[in-house]
Amino acid sequence: MDFECLHYSLGLAAGNGLTLRSEHRAYNFVSLNPTESMIADVALAAQGRFTGDPSQEYEHTEMRIKGEGDDATEEEVKVNEASRLATTVSNIDKDASVVPRGAFTKSPCGNMQTNRSFGGLDPVEAVKLCNYLHLRELVNLKKKSILEMSHLNPAIDSLDPLSEDVPKGSWSLQLEGGGTVCILHSLLWLGLTFFHVPQTPQHGHIYMGDRLMNLDLPFML
Repeated sequence: MDFECLHYSLGLAAGNGLTLRSEHRAYNFVSLNPTESMIADVALAAQGRFTGDPSQEYEHTEMRIKGEGDDATEEEVKVNEASRLATTVSNIDKDASVVPRGAFTKSPCGNMQTNRSFGGLDPVEAVKLCNYLHLRELVNLKKKSILEMSHLNPAIDSLDPLSEDVPKGSWSLQLEGGGTVCILHSLLWLGLTFFHVPQTPQHGHIYMGDRLMNLDLPFML
């Protein structure tokens, strides 16, 4: 810890941050989870890089049909940068929350819970993309037939595997550290990295990117 940030840390620890200026109390900032309409508006109106100004507004005009008949009216969609950031973080989190197969189990009540007996994937299974799952609500698994799901274990195979992400090839899986660590890189969200140490429960992820989805990925594969 350097001298310049020492008094910030002391103010946070001693006074719960009350003695710090507003710009130094970023931990108090809480953004609501984005709604479906907010996600749609952000995808429609917000383009390009972030400016760093939460009040920055993005505008887009489109034709929307309201009521019955062929009457169409122009409607202006506006979203600010704070809404765009909340939506982007939510989207990244849905893709970044990756867990090894077996790290979580589904209880008889339908709740996902940590598998305390999980000891990690073995080295052979750790290099297969299908053994890494999205910790989110089901998207692809719901579309499978009963026959396609007959070989799955309902307790640990109740999440979407990364191998079924669209487009195919969205993830890069490789071994590092002399084959002791499995590293996953997302090619859709550049800067998103996941790691797992085989035969141990250790796993995690980090995102250090520009918050922009790589829309050119389908043309790069």
